[in-house]
Amino acid sequence: MTLANIPQGGVITIRVYKTFAGYSWANNYEVQALEDLPQSAFALPTLADRFVALERSVHSSPVVIDRVVISSYAPDSIPYNPDALATYVYGVNGLRSVTGDSVPLEICLFVRRITDFGRSGRILYRGCLYEQDVSVSAFRGFIVPSALSSIRSSINSWFQQGLGEQWRLVMASGNPNPTNIRPVSRLEAAERIVVKKINNRYFRRRR
Repeated sequence: MTLANIPQGGVITIRVYKTFAGYSWANNYEVQALEDLPQSAFALPTLADRFVALERSVHSSPVVIDRVVISSYAPDSIPYNPDALATYVYGVNGLRSVTGDSVPLEICLFVRRITDFGRSGRILYRGCLYEQDVSVSAFRGFIVPSALSSIRSSINSWFQQGLGEQWRLVMASGNPNPTNIRPVSRLEAAERIVVKKINNRYFRRRR
């Protein structure tokens, strides 16, 4: 499958790259086409815009949403096919206003990808939280209620608007093609925070 002609049920990968303080990282999403898209090049920029809107809403203003890479689910480099990858450059900052010092990048916002059946997935966002957003109790880090409520409201507002009539957010697995595809029914920010090393492989996304 290529991005030039996406069939109904086809799954593509969205990678959103961020930069901050000399570091670069990305988050991945899987999206499924709800109809045949023989000229999908016209629909992909709008899809990229929607994920930039999501990530801007949860990231702190010093973080730069650098670019979005959309590709076929199967690796576009094996063999390389230029029709299986598209890059959209943004260079825009997050929208969470500065309220103090940012927490270290190792401290992540944990968002559950909830489906109707099976285990929930996860999205770990770094570069979202300020020191005032977090607290510790009994050696456990968590997001304070006011910050958590604000983040959840932003995510819920984005999810309610959705991806339009042509796409839906899914969790997909299988290699090289998806064999297990589950629609995501909602995204929910968790109270607890997650700590990941700067070089954790979760954030090492293909360019």
